[in-house]
Amino acid sequence: MAIIQVTPELLQSKATEVRSLKSNHDETMQKLNNLVHALNEQWKGEAQNAFVAKFDSMQSQFKNFSEMLEGYAKLMDTAAREIQNTDQTLKGTMQSFS
Repeated sequence: MAIIQVTPELLQSKATEVRSLKSNHDETMQKLNNLVHALNEQWKGEAQNAFVAKFDSMQSQFKNFSEMLEGYAKLMDTAAREIQNTDQTLKGTMQSFS
């Protein structure tokens, strides 16, 4: 049997933290993208083309990671709601017991 020692408020707080980390990740990836593509002004050649192509090919992985973070945040929100709903349901059951 599971022992639940987390509150809905804590889960919601952690979901907010994850969303903040996701936002930081998205901003960092945008800055990195700008930096990599800004190198085109100073760096020319086959190596530079390969470098940019490799970076660009990884964009879907960066996006997938961002989406995964949002998914975890939503999962925590859902768990918080379910714990809260279950607690309220049990409270009602206990109050109606005669």
